[in-house]
Amino acid sequence: DMADLGRVVAAKRPLSGRNKNNPAAGLSPQTVLHILKTVREVYNYALETPAPGAPGIMLFSGANPAILSRRNRAIMLPKMDSRRLRVLSDTEITELLSYRGRRGESVEIHDMILLSLDTGLRAGELLNLRCESCDPETGAIRVLTGAKDSARSTKGGKTRILHAGRLFPEALSMLRERLQRIPSGYLFPGPDGHVRSPFSLPRAMHRIMDKLGFNDGVTDPRNRVVWHTLRHTFATRMLEAGLDIYALKTLMGHASVTTTEIYLHICDMDKRRAALAKAELARQKLITGTGEQ
Repeated sequence: DMADLGRVVAAKRPLSGRNKNNPAAGLSPQTVLHILKTVREVYNYALETPAPGAPGIMLFSGANPAILSRRNRAIMLPKMDSRRLRVLSDTEITELLSYRGRRGESVEIHDMILLSLDTGLRAGELLNLRCESCDPETGAIRVLTGAKDSARSTKGGKTRILHAGRLFPEALSMLRERLQRIPSGYLFPGPDGHVRSPFSLPRAMHRIMDKLGFNDGVTDPRNRVVWHTLRHTFATRMLEAGLDIYALKTLMGHASVTTTEIYLHICDMDKRRAALAKAELARQKLITGTGEQ
């Protein structure tokens, strides 16, 4: 019965991930939704594909029983809110940037953490960032999109420009030093000079969190510190510094400002109001000519 499929799938034990050894754990709502979408597409394929040796007769006929519709309820869609809520505090940022882990890896991971906090780059964008996309003089970083996977480094589908050093001045110094040492290829290459594994950064952050204990006692996955937390921290800090929400949308590479507005709910609004008031005071002084000479 397709109506029960969602509930049956949700009750399955995860075969991988941090809950694989938890007998009470089930699949996450997002995983359940991916599975249901796969079932839907199998039926769609069967509806459009002729049966072998029987022209004009499709592999399946009739209405798709796996339509994902809240209106027709053929399958109960799982309710979910998987948005990450955690952002790093000043103390946590200091501790994270001071951490020194595995020999040979620690400097690379430190520099990637620093640039992520400073620019909000996605993990995939960071791993695919090439030296020729970075300007050591201005600190400009071009996050590119292209037709080929080898040229594509952004998820949002549009090229955008970021600037190192806006939140953490030391990020610009680090970028310049790396570009002198690594003049071409990937800015953060793997051991063989090629792009790093997409799993390398989540694994590195998991190891660091085990050492620093930021996730100790945290039961809600949305409150755990993961690599993506660095991007969330960047966004909230830019808003707290008074940045316009539409300017932040551009920096984040979001397709819709609705996505960006999520950060308004988790940033410190007192800090944002203070920053906006300070900026307005400076603007008024500039207009009236009462500022310091």
